[in-house]
Amino acid sequence: MSIVRRSAALCAVALIATLAPALPARADVSLAQALGTQVAEPAHRAIQRAMDEAREARARASTPSDATAVIGQTQPVGKPQNPISDPSLPRGFQYTLDGSIAYPFGQTGYNARLPGAIDAVVSGGGNGRVRVQAGYFELQEYPIGFDSGTVPLYLQGLGSPISAVNLANPAPNAKLDTTIKNKILVVTEQNLFKVTLGGRVIPIVISPTYVSRNGTVGGQGDVQLVESPTTGKAYTVNLRTFQQKLLAVTLPFLSTSKFFATYTIAPEWLVHPSPVNETNHPQFFQLLYIEYRATPSTTVFFQPSKIPNYTGPDPYPQHLFAVIYGVSQKLSKMSFAQIVVSDGQPTNIAQNGITALTCQALPCGANSLAPTIRGLHAAQIQFKIGIGSPAVIPL
Repeated sequence: MSIVRRSAALCAVALIATLAPALPARADVSLAQALGTQVAEPAHRAIQRAMDEAREARARASTPSDATAVIGQTQPVGKPQNPISDPSLPRGFQYTLDGSIAYPFGQTGYNARLPGAIDAVVSGGGNGRVRVQAGYFELQEYPIGFDSGTVPLYLQGLGSPISAVNLANPAPNAKLDTTIKNKILVVTEQNLFKVTLGGRVIPIVISPTYVSRNGTVGGQGDVQLVESPTTGKAYTVNLRTFQQKLLAVTLPFLSTSKFFATYTIAPEWLVHPSPVNETNHPQFFQLLYIEYRATPSTTVFFQPSKIPNYTGPDPYPQHLFAVIYGVSQKLSKMSFAQIVVSDGQPTNIAQNGITALTCQALPCGANSLAPTIRGLHAAQIQFKIGIGSPAVIPL
């Protein structure tokens, strides 16, 4: 057994250096940020626009009216309510293009640098009730637990580890690069509805959405042999590639001259489950969007969310609690700058990163060493500058 142990350990050490660019990461805050930007944020903006129009209409009116009030728009006692304008989505064509740099928090590996990224969004609509939007997003991350710590090395079929591997230094002069660059395409159709409850008109936006995502790990592709944590079997999967469909409903619950908040809930499904995925029933993405309009050009925003992320190595969705917050500043009518901080951690998985390596057969070859991957904790700050319509500034 000592010969098997020594042989497997040496093969694994050499293979980790070979596989370094492809070692994966899973659930992450980037999808929460993309969905917040592409689904919740446009709906938030549309509802905010409708309520602002209602407030302006009341301010312009000079005669009493029995028209209904909008949620969160309480008038002082004795002050007459004024007519509400007809809520509508923005009309015409709008776009956003921005570039960003990012830095990770709590980074424990050797490569603290993250690549630059771009975002591009286009949208259009003509009747004020339906609007179509498409967005491409590149989001950078550096997860914790994929290139640090010591994990056990197993040989397939044996219950006990045969050795251990230090992920921070798997071989002389070899380092793992787990830098992730996510590339996410989101297409959504916004549909505006008006609901009257208790004499109040509430604008609601329903958004059928399609998400197509891929990405790179360490600057390489995302195909990797992995060990399922539930079945113990090895599968070749795409680590960062999947497609989702979801149906988002966004409604307001706070509207004042300075504060505005909406809540979005969306059941979502995988379009093409991987061999490791064991279920595909609806999972519910939820996002709370709160902003404070400090000045006409400065907005502070806060977005806590619960997102079920279901990637190729996941037997079941990781329920990621993500918090995104920052400041957006208009530099001119058609330009902006932004600082965004994002942090996320699965609530249903105790361990993060790579927790074990399994050699499928001796001698270990490039296609037979499979990591077991659990949750991800990644946090980063992004600095963005862009041009385009402020109505679709990514928040």
